[in-house]
Amino acid sequence: MTEGNIEAMTLRDMLERGERVTIVDVRKGEDYAEWSIPSSVHVDAYDALNAGDDGAMEGLELPEGAPVVTVCGRGRSSAVAAEQLRRQGYAALSLGGGMKAWSLVWNTAEVPLPGASAEVMQMRRTGKG
Repeated sequence: MTEGNIEAMTLRDMLERGERVTIVDVRKGEDYAEWSIPSSVHVDAYDALNAGDDGAMEGLELPEGAPVVTVCGRGRSSAVAAEQLRRQGYAALSLGGGMKAWSLVWNTAEVPLPGASAEVMQMRRTGKG
């Protein structure tokens, strides 16, 4: 984790452990509808953030006591969103690399093979696909 950012693997591990975290996806609605991180909240703030609107993240009511992770396509807009949320008192981080980085996060699962002496590991892509 770098200052203001969280890496995709770290976020994935937090979610797998069931840790409380609020994920705020700031991409356009059509991008969110196509693909999103499970349990994320959508706030269509992309255009406002890119236009330099300092109030793009105002008025949100997010759960207290849990970190907030903002997400966009590549991490630039979400970094601005996280900064705005920090100014409002939230413990906010931006997903470094955005959904592009999320698409590269893989996890494994053991696949049982009854009666076999082999062990199979299934690779699962956490992202889209």
